Amino acid sequence: MEERKLKRKSPRPSTNQPAPPASARKNTTSGRALPFGSHSSQKTKYKRGVRDKPRPPGPAGKATQSAPIQHSFLTDVSDVQEMEKGLLSLLNDFHSGKLQAFGNECSIDQMEHVREMQEKLARLHFDLYGEVDEMPEEQRKGASDTNMDKLLLNLEELSSSMYPFSWR
Repeated sequence: MEERKLKRKSPRPSTNQPAPPASARKNTTSGRALPFGSHSSQKTKYKRGVRDKPRPPGPAGKATQSAPIQHSFLTDVSDVQEMEKGLLSLLNDFHSGKLQAFGNECSIDQMEHVREMQEKLARLHFDLYGEVDEMPEEQRKGASDTNMDKLLLNLEELSSSMYPFSWR
């Protein structure tokens, strides 16, 4: 009776195939022979995946690791102060209105107007597409052509409103 219990607890080789020699059963990453059959292949895969990753050095290796390379402009106090002054100056110019991306003739109001026209054109495009999508197949071609004309007219209007902006 005890022999049966021991046999149940001990791992058995898979099916009726003879067990391969010990050298063929070695785990290549660990160098140890596996004393069990293929029923634990998931366990082997897990070990293999873990061991394939490079291991960080142990606690003793931490003392020998060098600090990450830092650029001098990040650690030099005078450079940091100079960058800070430049950024503060840029911020002041922005708040005072001195910064202009498109020249003197372009105001915030004009850019907001252009943005509103772009949004209007996008909404029109989606609305017209929704209408055409609900039409029967025979009417789609004519409606699509009409909608294209409407969209092109709106796009031309948008383009002419942007004309004064000089892109640099």
